[in-house]
Amino acid sequence: MLDRVAEFFIFGLVPLVVGVLAVPQVTKAGEKTIAGEVTYRERIALPPDAVLVVELADVSLADAPAIVIAKSRIAPTGQVPIKFEIGFDPKAIHKGRTYALQARITVGERLMFIADTNHQVDPLAGTPQAVLVKMPR
Repeated sequence: MLDRVAEFFIFGLVPLVVGVLAVPQVTKAGEKTIAGEVTYRERIALPPDAVLVVELADVSLADAPAIVIAKSRIAPTGQVPIKFEIGFDPKAIHKGRTYALQARITVGERLMFIADTNHQVDPLAGTPQAVLVKMPR
């Protein structure tokens, strides 16, 4: 009987556990991502408590606020460029609408940098994006 239990662990349970642990973490089913980097031209270092927020937004309606589809908050560990990745549901993307990336870097409540131009994207294209942020005036 003891041999059967040992055989079960060696040939049954151990490979199962190793197989589960070896599989990389999967994003939500059907989720797409848009990735890229945010940079700025000023030659200043970010404080250690800086936070980058990048949003994918529907900006189709000129007279209404943008509708945020997905966003990512990143605490930069180094200097620019800062890489980002935003996961979103592709069902939220509708043909004929306009989408843009919005980015800002804050320290506490203080805005340090913001994307001041409309950075239009095709979220389903999968092409890497480069977003330039500037100091607010």
